Amino acid sequence: MPSLGLGGAARRAYQPLLRRRNYQLLITVVDASTNIGRQTILTPTSGKKLRFVRVKVLQQASDGRHLWELFFGDAGNMITAPNRAIDVLAVPDSDSAVTRTFLKDQGPKGNRDEVLSGRWRGTAPSTRSRFCEPMSEQS
Repeated sequence: MPSLGLGGAARRAYQPLLRRRNYQLLITVVDASTNIGRQTILTPTSGKKLRFVRVKVLQQASDGRHLWELFFGDAGNMITAPNRAIDVLAVPDSDSAVTRTFLKDQGPKGNRDEVLSGRWRGTAPSTRSRFCEPMSEQS
């Protein structure tokens, strides 16, 4: 391929001015309830929005497969507020984990001061399950 004779001048790196968002993960470990009522998992700092990054659910004892609804807000369940839903996780049996992950700045974002909630769909396990949830807060 012939050279244009421009040298390195044409290859200058262009650095656009960007306002970088403060990105700090908040890691919360929660023991889930053993009933099917809504449970508040994480409340943002006043005036901030939560951005969902990842959840890992571990069922510590053999209790069968259960479904966990994960959503923003304080509605009773995902059916009453489907536009706030994040996911329904199928939690496998004994010492198994289920994970749901989004790329940085790609996960669902709650409204200002909106809590992250969850509840068991159908039947709840008789033993507690553990949730590990990294989140980020944004203004």
